[in-house]
Amino acid sequence: MIDMKYLKAGVLASVISLTMAGNAECAVSSRGTADISANVPEFIILHYYSSLSLNFATPESEGLDEGANTLNVSWKGDASGGEELASSNLLGAKMELDGTTTTVRMPNVWAVRGFSKNGTASVTATIPSGKGTLSNGESQIGISNVQVSDNSNTAATITTPLNGIARSRATIGSILFDLDFSKTNRSGTHSGGQYTITASTM
Repeated sequence: MIDMKYLKAGVLASVISLTMAGNAECAVSSRGTADISANVPEFIILHYYSSLSLNFATPESEGLDEGANTLNVSWKGDASGGEELASSNLLGAKMELDGTTTTVRMPNVWAVRGFSKNGTASVTATIPSGKGTLSNGESQIGISNVQVSDNSNTAATITTPLNGIARSRATIGSILFDLDFSKTNRSGTHSGGQYTITASTM
């Protein structure tokens, strides 16, 4: 039993300090660690236009002077001799096709994003059966050789990066196909053609 009257202020302070230190040594703690994993599903989003209208630039109408010609004419009105126009010697116009086919490139008409096992997707373009012709009465424009492009690879089927689900990181690409004007004889809208684009995880 400590008689408080014999303790000086400094001694009392030391006793209190020792008592508090002893109580602090009685605190206990425990620690645990948790491992975290997340299972991300395969998921793909394809952006595309369901309808596309192609407006070809209006060419200038032209009159091409094929030069001078001299013809022999009978009194019955028959003309002969001189030069004759043929497809092989016609002058070139401002609007000319290489043959009758031109390749159309439609930039940035599809996009893909999502998750796959290896971070890539397969993108394919096809022409459905019976959908390879644009028609306006008997006038026709043929569609063939449809391809997809991500601006690095161009083919009927390409493998392209999937950069995750964010819109800002979507892979955006183009469609290419050939148009054949060999059976086209009318102006105006030709319709009925179609292509299908398919995106699959890999």
